Amino acid sequence: MAFGKWPLRPALAPLLAAGSLVMLTWASYAWVKQRQLDELHRTLDSRAELYAASIGGALNKYEFLPLAVAQSDAVAQLLEQPSADKVTQINAYLVDMNRRAGAFAVYVLDDKGTTLASSNWQDRSSYVGVNYGFRPYFKDAFAGGIGRFYGIGFSTFEAGYFISQPVQRNGRIIGIVAAKVNLDWIEQSWRTPGAGEQIWVKDANGVIILATTQAFKFKTLAPLSPAAKNDISEQRQFLQENLPILPHRLRRQFADGASVMTLERQQSGDTPALSGSADYLAVNRSLGPLQWQITVLAELDQVDEAARNAAIAAALGWALLLLGLMYARQRRRRIADKLNAQQTLARAYEQLEIKVEQRTADLVHANSRLQAEVAERERAEQTLRYAQAELVQSGKLAAIGQMAAGVTHELNQPLAALQTFSDNAKVFLARGRIDDALDNLSTISDLVKRLGYVTSQLKGFARRSDDARKPVSVRQAFAQTMLQIRTRKHSQRLTLHESWLEDDLIVLCNAIGLEQVFTNLITNAMDAVPESEPVQIWFQVRREGDLAVLHITDNGPGIPLASLDKIFDPFYTTKEHGLGLGLSISAGILRAAGSALAVRNRSAQEGGGAQFTITLCCAPGERDEGNI
Repeated sequence: MAFGKWPLRPALAPLLAAGSLVMLTWASYAWVKQRQLDELHRTLDSRAELYAASIGGALNKYEFLPLAVAQSDAVAQLLEQPSADKVTQINAYLVDMNRRAGAFAVYVLDDKGTTLASSNWQDRSSYVGVNYGFRPYFKDAFAGGIGRFYGIGFSTFEAGYFISQPVQRNGRIIGIVAAKVNLDWIEQSWRTPGAGEQIWVKDANGVIILATTQAFKFKTLAPLSPAAKNDISEQRQFLQENLPILPHRLRRQFADGASVMTLERQQSGDTPALSGSADYLAVNRSLGPLQWQITVLAELDQVDEAARNAAIAAALGWALLLLGLMYARQRRRRIADKLNAQQTLARAYEQLEIKVEQRTADLVHANSRLQAEVAERERAEQTLRYAQAELVQSGKLAAIGQMAAGVTHELNQPLAALQTFSDNAKVFLARGRIDDALDNLSTISDLVKRLGYVTSQLKGFARRSDDARKPVSVRQAFAQTMLQIRTRKHSQRLTLHESWLEDDLIVLCNAIGLEQVFTNLITNAMDAVPESEPVQIWFQVRREGDLAVLHITDNGPGIPLASLDKIFDPFYTTKEHGLGLGLSISAGILRAAGSALAVRNRSAQEGGGAQFTITLCCAPGERDEGNI
């Protein structure tokens, strides 16, 4: 029985080797593919969150327009007693308002839904005289709420987003004011050259209303319910559009709503379309009260390619290991042969030359095999370097998500100030204090510019900003910052001690960026002091040659010694609910301007607290004056 088993061993060895190779290759492919898919899932989560925030912000900024028009007494008089003179007056007023707001159109409807005045009254597709009582935005506003609706215009045949507000007088709704916003610019912003993802937005009925690829628009992913079809037909939301189902195949569904689906590749721009279909990872995000849903899709070609490369690398590694085992076995065999040769030499010296020739031949053969193994190792190293490059690319995608989180962090302060000033403007308008309301609206415009600067920092990921070193007044930037700081909750507990030079300093920096730095430093100082204690902040300005040195000092507990070296690192924070991005972004703004930001803790003799020092370069004109 023992002898019968030996003939099976040579036959089993290749089978075991082949089986282990297949298992190792498959396991490597599956593991790397899942890792890559998880990484892509996290990246698309961040991208979808960013796109959802940008769309929500773009829509929210137009919410004030119909509300502001609805507060006008002239509009109410037109609705109560229509006349040709009043229509002409309101038409001119709406043209001016629309020019300032940048919407597609603003118009006033009576209680039956007929348009009395419109900003496009001179166009061939004017809304004047057209009845829109069948539209949901009219019905919702006339019921006392805010109307929101997306559809194709009944007069212009152009799709847009409609917002409406009721006009109330003496507790009665006498009409509504509506605004139409064109969202084509959002789609254009998605169609950047080299973009590696598809994006679409579905409404509450599941109809794709915005998309990077035109062929996806006004299609659905599933059949519409009879109720949805009836609503769309009654509202004439998409006019004569058939709303066909987009051809796709769902391959995998995740617990968070993400999925893997197969779609036909679409041609975009000047890039020729690839034939056939492709697998996409799709990640969804909801868009607030609209019940819309944004979907970001990315092809899985790179995921599959990385998995294939990992499988190839695993197979090569297995082959190298097998060669090593074979080499070790062959080496042990050579050692045994040498021992036998020595024993044979004692018995038969005359056969020495023959044995030497045989051993020499064996060594030549072994050397050739070693050279082949070295070549295999070099090919394996090239494959590993390629895989490493893929991991670097994944790191870049993760950096974009971090940058997006940083931009979101920097939007909080201006958005809070926007809320306060817009609420004040409504109160002033309601009380007829037009000049005060205009002052608030001017401040809101400045805050919007700041928001634009913050979002434009996304471009800084690829190139340096052109306005990082522009002349800016330190006094003006600080005054603008304090205007926003005074809108914060509990700002009344802040006492500011200012020390200025006789002449204003003009430095080289981005104006909105310098305000952003001041805002971060002062709000951090306010947050560092317990709410039960008053906040004392000292702002000192001095000049040293061609440099302007600014000190911002607080009466807080200071910065922990263990955090001093890390305080400017991204995502490092000592706050319980902080992101750790404010100081990192501030330091980056000053570095881009060729300036610096430093921090130290004051000693007990100096009064304690933390002191931040900003060193800025003076503008060329300022330098000359300083050297005279």
